[in-house]
Amino acid sequence: MKRNGTKLTGAMLLCVALLAGLPFFIACGGGRPEQEAQVVQVQVTDNGIEMQNPLPTGLTTFQVTNSGTREHSFGLTGPSGDLKLEEPLKPGETASMEGIVLDTGTYRVYSPLDQGDAMQIALNVRPDAGTGSS
Repeated sequence: MKRNGTKLTGAMLLCVALLAGLPFFIACGGGRPEQEAQVVQVQVTDNGIEMQNPLPTGLTTFQVTNSGTREHSFGLTGPSGDLKLEEPLKPGETASMEGIVLDTGTYRVYSPLDQGDAMQIALNVRPDAGTGSS
């Protein structure tokens, strides 16, 4: 090979090939993969709210089931904002709250239709909480 720049070395050819393919890589979704939402099962009964606690931070879907004998609902307030189901759940009904990004902190989980300490819990969210914790 000549050193006067008329021929490309193997390393230079590799760099040119990688740079030429970069737009294709980006256009085909070569960025970060979408984060998959963790699904948290919630049972609202006539006597309280049952769910995994603590939870890890990140994208979350709450699947809420009314296991009680009267209408209940589900609400969450904390570092990620104030959220609640749009409609109350009749006994046996299930609804989902999707696309919620949980930030680190303590949340208040409650049933907006019910009064009393039994119908609210403190939910702890932290990055190191494993999905198998309860």
